[in-house]
Amino acid sequence: MRRSKFREEHQLKYPYPRYQFRRSLLRGGINFLAWLLLNYEVEGKENLPKEGPLLVVCNHFHFLDTVAAIHVSKYPLEFINDAGMPMAPGKLRFIPGLWKTLRIEQGTANLEAIRAAEAILAQDGILAIMPEGHVSKPPLREALPGAAFLALRLGVPILPVGTFSKDDWDIFGTLRKKKRKAHVITRIGKPFGPLKPEKEGARPGREDVQRAGHEIMRQIAALLPPETRGAFG
Repeated sequence: MRRSKFREEHQLKYPYPRYQFRRSLLRGGINFLAWLLLNYEVEGKENLPKEGPLLVVCNHFHFLDTVAAIHVSKYPLEFINDAGMPMAPGKLRFIPGLWKTLRIEQGTANLEAIRAAEAILAQDGILAIMPEGHVSKPPLREALPGAAFLALRLGVPILPVGTFSKDDWDIFGTLRKKKRKAHVITRIGKPFGPLKPEKEGARPGREDVQRAGHEIMRQIAALLPPETRGAFG
């Protein structure tokens, strides 16, 4: 009873969807800039589920690839993002605040962000997360525990999305030097899961989380060029 009341309180605190007008404006701006500045290809749109609950998992080779899930879908997305954003230019670190993302601090428990994510998915929401946790140059790295733990705990379908740029996201350099738009490709895979702990009904253990994290990264890797897949090829 107490647990049910606790969940209800967080669903009231984090209703889904949120900030629809603000996010609609931001999505429009992102779509316009993608049209203006990029040669943007999208593959696999037919794999987008019509509704949630859904956990969207993406690679994170550049701070700009965060916009992929926004640009290629019309979902009222919630995001979990790294509060530190160490690889993003300082002048652009305000952007997640505009979207009102759920921010996490690497190396801490982040209980509030986890409860918020659970509340959103419990309302059939759609949540996007980068399992690697922060930007890392190719190849893919092992997933941090967060995405796998959420996937196991909540038992929701998972949608893999892979995004890469043949021009390393050098937007203005490509325009200036090559006289063309930078080429970006997003591939949307087929939903998979739900993932479950080895022991039915048990709390996910370390091995469960590691196994789920590896499967999540393997599904993302299948959407990326072979040379970027690392251990998941």
